Amino acid sequence: MRTMMLRKAVLAGALATGPAWAVPAHYVVFGFDAQGRIEPRFHATVELADDASTAVALSLPDHLGNRLNWHALKDGQRGARREVEVSRVLRAEFAHDIDSGHGEIDGQLSPDPDPAFVLRVPVAEAEVVEFETTAGMQRFDLAALAADAARLPLAGGAQARIEAPSSLAGAGGSPANRVDILVLGDGYTSGQEALFNTHVAALEASMFNVTPYKEYANFVNWRSGFIASAQSGADHPLYLAGCVTTSCCADSAAQGDPLAGQFVDTALDGRFCTNQIHRLLTVSSAKVFAAAAAYPNWDKLLVTVNDPVYGGSGGSYATVSAHAQAPLVAIHEYGHSFHKLADEYTTPYPGFPACSDLGTPQTCEANATNQNDATLVKWRSWFTPGIAIPTPAGTPGTGLFEGARYLVGGMYRPTSNSCLMRVLGSTFCNVCRQEYVKFLYRGGFGTPAAGIDLIEPGTESPSPATPVIVPTGTPRTFSATILRPVIGTVSLQWYLDGVPIAGATGESHVFSQAVPTPAVRTLELRAIDTTPFVNAEMADGLTTHVRTWTIQISNDLLFKHGFE
Repeated sequence: MRTMMLRKAVLAGALATGPAWAVPAHYVVFGFDAQGRIEPRFHATVELADDASTAVALSLPDHLGNRLNWHALKDGQRGARREVEVSRVLRAEFAHDIDSGHGEIDGQLSPDPDPAFVLRVPVAEAEVVEFETTAGMQRFDLAALAADAARLPLAGGAQARIEAPSSLAGAGGSPANRVDILVLGDGYTSGQEALFNTHVAALEASMFNVTPYKEYANFVNWRSGFIASAQSGADHPLYLAGCVTTSCCADSAAQGDPLAGQFVDTALDGRFCTNQIHRLLTVSSAKVFAAAAAYPNWDKLLVTVNDPVYGGSGGSYATVSAHAQAPLVAIHEYGHSFHKLADEYTTPYPGFPACSDLGTPQTCEANATNQNDATLVKWRSWFTPGIAIPTPAGTPGTGLFEGARYLVGGMYRPTSNSCLMRVLGSTFCNVCRQEYVKFLYRGGFGTPAAGIDLIEPGTESPSPATPVIVPTGTPRTFSATILRPVIGTVSLQWYLDGVPIAGATGESHVFSQAVPTPAVRTLELRAIDTTPFVNAEMADGLTTHVRTWTIQISNDLLFKHGFE
């Protein structure tokens, strides 16, 4: 209830100020020089869909130094400390044997050889940005960067041509109340735009065929951005044992690469065998972020590479090849970068930072824990009745199975071997799918900062931002548009002074009062997502959304004649 009341307060504030559209902003891509100091690579002045200063959403747990502290300075005043994500680690996670359908994951973490990040800062909010780095404090004058934009390294580089939103659930909605996914492409020539569109559609179909992405497809705006490359495909370095350069590949798996020795000129520098891992297909993060400036309101990025060989990578965004099984990599990586799930397999990564749920705060991801007391396990509400805790391997249902987060012992997962965070081609377990739905409503992925709202902001009639005057004996219609999952039900109920109104369960309600007292009434619309994906004991009020109108009853004859 406390969370619901806080949500009401946030919504009330948003309604009072109203959304701001077409907000001029600096869009700056930064990278790092050889000494680890931040350097600007790209600048564009863009228009954001709201006036909240935003960096790339903090997608990844800060286990591996993924964040930088920064400040905005305006009129010489230093703003509060903020964080921006810098994905310094690449995830190489692939099916053990793609040809035989063996979906258990062979995984490896690898340093990003050229990490980059982007800031999106409204012009009116900051004149200078300041970063706290191991190399010391660094300041950048935003107006100076704008003036010097044409001389920055990525000026005049690849820019995406953005298509209208496409969704299996419909035409999409306002970016201020949706997750905006932008799919970019690499290795497609100017004559291969149709092929790019085919690959994007295949990726979309694969992603939204998986529960719970399928059920909430209309909570997502899916856009694509075509980028023409000079040549098709990606680089495929030849196998050479002991290789330590980018011109060859030391991974023995490269011996079977049908395109070994191919080097091509592409817009985003797609290449296999990054860090000597054959299937680790990557693109230039700085170039990706710069190209994405064509649609600056993106929340999440995906990159599809026009290459038939199985491969991909994860980080703050996923990159996948055009291989038929590569979309499964993107889905798994989206589990990391969107709903911040842990890997549930046990491939050892010595030195990977530990987490713990034994104290406060609990620091493990939603689907991993080191807590083995059945009464304290955070997903205990999902336990299959009668299941043993801890749970023997192979037992069907949801319990507490040892082995997760790259550890064989001491860390636990919800299911034995049936979650997509452990096995590609599987489904998300109920704990992981719940976290997706809760994250949609909780926010933290970008815009809207407070999460998706079941009651579409700005559709309320009349506006609840100010009291509504209703003359006695005069009917007044109150309404709002409801965002509903593709599959599932949203329950609606209108309340008057906190009491449910019998039969008032639609998107509108006609209010009237025959007498002048009481003179002030409170009308409320509650929308509740009744999804079975969120356990009622773990909902935290996130699935209940509210609008409240204050009604002032008037006995003035002028109002009765419509002169409001």
